[in-house]
Amino acid sequence: MTRTIARWIPLLAALSAGCAPAPPPAAPTAEEVTAKKAASMALTALLNRKFDVQGCDASDARVVQEAEARAGTPQGERCTLLVARRSDRTWLVAVRSSLSSGSVGAQALVTVLPEAEGVGAIEYTR
Repeated sequence: MTRTIARWIPLLAALSAGCAPAPPPAAPTAEEVTAKKAASMALTALLNRKFDVQGCDASDARVVQEAEARAGTPQGERCTLLVARRSDRTWLVAVRSSLSSGSVGAQALVTVLPEAEGVGAIEYTR
């Protein structure tokens, strides 16, 4: 009997290891937290300027390189946010409104000050 159980121990150990809870997600870095704050600052500034930010959520912002943020994203069914840290420590936030919004797929490039304490400039593109 002991011999029969001994054969199954490796299999049982492997199966029980698969039942362990998933590790907690990694805590965001200080740069990611500030990027989300910059995205939130940009959305607030655009909302005050009547740019439709319906469906935009700062927590969905992706951190990318400046060239990718400047290029933006294609028009789509969802609002997209790209955030890039620039060499002068400011943030460039590209906000592309959704096709269903009042701004119909327009894009805004928002320059946010280094620690997300304000907005420096806004450019609008299609």
